[in-house]
Amino acid sequence: MDNSSEHEIEVNGKKYTFKVQKDLTEPCPQCGIPACGKENYFWFEEKELRHTLILDGAILDSIINQYFKANIQKIKYASLPKFLRESNECIGWSEADDFEGTKIDIDDLLSAIDLIQTDELEDQMQEYLNELKEIGHKAIQKKTELYLARS
Repeated sequence: MDNSSEHEIEVNGKKYTFKVQKDLTEPCPQCGIPACGKENYFWFEEKELRHTLILDGAILDSIINQYFKANIQKIKYASLPKFLRESNECIGWSEADDFEGTKIDIDDLLSAIDLIQTDELEDQMQEYLNELKEIGHKAIQKKTELYLARS
């Protein structure tokens, strides 16, 4: 059974269509906009469709920040996965606001998830990391690239 839905965004006159496999964002109780407009779109393309996972960008940032806060004294920064270093340095994917997408190194992302995933994370944060792993593994299985855009 296919529970996906199509989600279309128009930016500067160009339309981007996402076949959303899972959307973990929730409407903000104050403004009503999902994730207060700070969403992360992770996708891989298959048959000209962008199979997409949408996450609340602030929650993903919080997960990564918690990792750095808990481990700052013992990490060897240069050996961290690029995904974590780019988040910390506010470069690369963390600034990926173009819906053409920024390519993500899947193995690097999976290494980052394995490093930051702990039993201490809240259930919602665990779900985010599990879904990221799943889309990464699907992209590997389909022999395609993984992309990210942040709105």
